[in-house]
Amino acid sequence: MMSLHTIVLLIVAFLAFVVAPIVFTWAFIDGMRRKASDRPISGGGISNVVGGAMLELDRLLTRPSVEHQIETETPVLKREDDNGE
Repeated sequence: MMSLHTIVLLIVAFLAFVVAPIVFTWAFIDGMRRKASDRPISGGGISNVVGGAMLELDRLLTRPSVEHQIETETPVLKREDDNGE
């Protein structure tokens, strides 16, 4: 008699090695048969993910730090314009 653990592993192996390749192959063939204009609108794939990550990184890098904000509000060093010349 097989244990429950063995049955679960057999089901996972069947899904991974039989069902998944069939689904991926069908999706690829179906995608190649259609014209690009007839394909359903999707999220754009990996290019949207990379673009979004780059925008977020740019936003984080260009945001002024706390030290810059404090120095702007209360400058430590006097500027040349502060002495009235």
